[in-house]
Amino acid sequence: MALGSRTTSGHTRRELEEDFLVPARGNEEEAFPRISETETPELDALSSESESDQIPVSLSKRAGKIPRAQVKRLRKAEQQEKSSQQSAIPSLRPAQDIMNRIRHDPTLEVSDHVVGYEDRHVGIMWKGVEEWLSTIEEEDFIPLHRIQYFKRKSDDHVVWDREKRIDEIFGSGVSGMPGASDEA
Repeated sequence: MALGSRTTSGHTRRELEEDFLVPARGNEEEAFPRISETETPELDALSSESESDQIPVSLSKRAGKIPRAQVKRLRKAEQQEKSSQQSAIPSLRPAQDIMNRIRHDPTLEVSDHVVGYEDRHVGIMWKGVEEWLSTIEEEDFIPLHRIQYFKRKSDDHVVWDREKRIDEIFGSGVSGMPGASDEA
């Protein structure tokens, strides 16, 4: 449509643009002024159109810069990213499983293993697996969540480490991942 030609309703394109605030080509900023920075200082990041993919969902909804469908896609992508990060962390067998395996596996010597546990006042303390009490009624009972290490006495080698996620008894945690032997 030429600029001076009339539409079926008898109006020119210029008249329609003025009536409906449709920006003329090249005059977008005049027809649609931006939100001033003094009104909402959190929206500084929204000034650039190319950064719209990086806008936090909470700000984008309030600013009205991103359509609802895109907000939903961003939220879904954030959830998938969080779940993939969580699934990347290998699970580690609990200390109770390690304790039971050392006690009941005939290939492992019970007297050759010690437990490193976190004492609230002293720090890391060591106790033999055969001395470890697992009943709550005992006076010297230590909760299993305080266990940090299992170590073999014969060569002073840590076979289970909660913090580093090492498990050489079952092969869970980082020990079970491909290439784990190269890192250790």
